[in-house]
Amino acid sequence: MKNILITIIDKAEENLKCVWVIESYIECTPMNVTSINLTDCQTVPISVVENSTNKLIFNMSSSTCEVTKCTGPPVTALMREIQDHPSEGPKDLKRVLNMRNMCADLFKNNRTMRMMFIGVERYLVHKMVNVSITGEPVYYHLSDLALIVFNLTNLTSADDKMVKIKAPELLSEHNSYIPETWIPIDALQNIPEEKRTVGVVTYKSPNQFLFKEELVRTMVIRIEVGGGRQLENLTTPLKMKFKLLDPIIPVNYSLSCQYFNEYGNISLPDTVFWKTDGCVTKINDSVVECICSHATPFAVLLIADLSIDSAHWQVLSYISYIGCGLSAFFTAVSFLTYVITTNSRVDNANSIHVSLSGALFLLNTSFLLNEWGASLGIRGVCIFIAVAIHYSLLSCFTWMAIEAVHLYLLLVKVFNTYYRHYMAKLSAIGWGVPGIIVGVSLAVKDIKPLYGPTEMTMADTNQTNTICWIMDIPFFYSMNLAYFTIIFVLNSGILLTVTTRICQLQRYGSKGKPGKASLAWKDIGTVLGLTCLLGITWGLAFLSYGYVNLPILYLFSIFNSLQGFFIFLWICGTARKDRERVANTKSTSAALNTSTAKPKEEMFPGNNRYQ
Repeated sequence: MKNILITIIDKAEENLKCVWVIESYIECTPMNVTSINLTDCQTVPISVVENSTNKLIFNMSSSTCEVTKCTGPPVTALMREIQDHPSEGPKDLKRVLNMRNMCADLFKNNRTMRMMFIGVERYLVHKMVNVSITGEPVYYHLSDLALIVFNLTNLTSADDKMVKIKAPELLSEHNSYIPETWIPIDALQNIPEEKRTVGVVTYKSPNQFLFKEELVRTMVIRIEVGGGRQLENLTTPLKMKFKLLDPIIPVNYSLSCQYFNEYGNISLPDTVFWKTDGCVTKINDSVVECICSHATPFAVLLIADLSIDSAHWQVLSYISYIGCGLSAFFTAVSFLTYVITTNSRVDNANSIHVSLSGALFLLNTSFLLNEWGASLGIRGVCIFIAVAIHYSLLSCFTWMAIEAVHLYLLLVKVFNTYYRHYMAKLSAIGWGVPGIIVGVSLAVKDIKPLYGPTEMTMADTNQTNTICWIMDIPFFYSMNLAYFTIIFVLNSGILLTVTTRICQLQRYGSKGKPGKASLAWKDIGTVLGLTCLLGITWGLAFLSYGYVNLPILYLFSIFNSLQGFFIFLWICGTARKDRERVANTKSTSAALNTSTAKPKEEMFPGNNRYQ
């Protein structure tokens, strides 16, 4: 005899009572629950019949219980046994649902197990729908789903081309959100009357269908037909009307009717599990009408809204790739010139310019590798590229802020601007702060993966492009947008201050005498150069927030993809001015020395008269 803390389930009554100390799936033969008080978890005496690594069979009172450890191989074997040797459809479906609930962590963390569960569930639902019925619909109410099966025999008497099917109710609070469904008559006429059954499943939760942080805004339903048929490539499509569980649609998002891809390859990281092929979305207030040419699990999803058609997307991609290629080349030239030239390393301003160029080089090269990395289908490569893009992007923003602070110290504060180990401290901030943010983000990957393949949907074709980027939308907005907003406000304030100082110098001149009120063209060029250097052009993103402004997107792509090239021109222009300044200083010094060395008679010829 031994004592063990267990979960008791009666196969017939589906009673979950307690939780075993180790996560396991437990089945017991029908038992007299009145003989043992199972109201609370308790220690009860058992006699072990069989005990192995993955399975434990024991007798308790008049019942025999079998415990299966919640690991991949034994649970997989048990599910295959249920599928290969089914008994009764409802009881088998209860078993697999209980298995998933008891082994919650296994199915939550193992996508292969979850996809296998969906396949077994689909098979058992097919089996239940294929049972011949007459008269009233048959209703099955389980813990996590509800199934209703209709027999549609009198199609010839139907006046319309569609038959309305009522989806089953599962939870009382969801009754008002039950989808309305219409099935085309012509899709059912070739099925014999005795096998002309239709089943509709509603799910308590969409969690089993979520593989990539999808945002489901309605109930999920499944539609199946009997007679061994599949509803696909329909001439007259299905029609469903969904009511939104949450009517609030965030900015830059839209609703999309999608179906779950039950045959996706789970081993490929870029597999798209929710797709739009063959589905049309129509929205009327809080009701979404979905018209689809096939039958699978359906729902309405909230997706990132590009609202860009494929033609503009392609042009913008070309602009970005060409601009990033040029910027990557010229930022590399800037860095090599800085390394080779000794004089350039003396000036802190040049060091900061080159550090920003280095961050832009990393950003441009990782961006150029993005779609290639996503096409490989290797999740580790895609995560690496996404992390590299995020780190280099944050580094660019940080070095832009450093550029602004340094500019403020030079032109506004002027005095008491010497700091020990100045560049070392700036480098620690410019490269270290983004490293800490990205490092922490990577550290939580086991809890919530943040980087990986992300699908972008075209507005006109519903085509999806996979890129390597941040998968978690709230993290994207809370981190990148908030981080840049702070830097944008800081840099804009400093640019305004510096522009004001330039206007004052232009107005009063070096001697404090009033001059021209307007800025010279040279000073306008300086302000435009500083605008690019401080990353103010990235603020164009704010002008298209909430809607898509194509001219703004084109300007954003041109200015920001070419930022590295513009900074190269700024460095070259600054270097030329420095050379001219040095040359002028040398010529002034030479002239002064020549004047000092001349004879007094040559300097003051009038004095000859007094000799």
